Amino acid sequence: MKKAFIAVAAMAGIIAVRMILSVALGEQIAEVFTRISVSALFFYFLISISRNRRNTQKAENYIQ
Repeated sequence: MKKAFIAVAAMAGIIAVRMILSVALGEQIAEVFTRISVSALFFYFLISISRNRRNTQKAENYIQ
């Protein structure tokens, strides 16, 4: 549940930065930033989930 809250907070931050960028620099720059940052966030959580599963399997094998 903690990771879900972190993801929601990160998305809220991305939306806030996008709004600021669209006013300050333009909509195209804001769109590029949003696409890159959402993709990076997705892959970060995908990698962290696989890393946690791998660590859990190592711990289970160590206990047995």
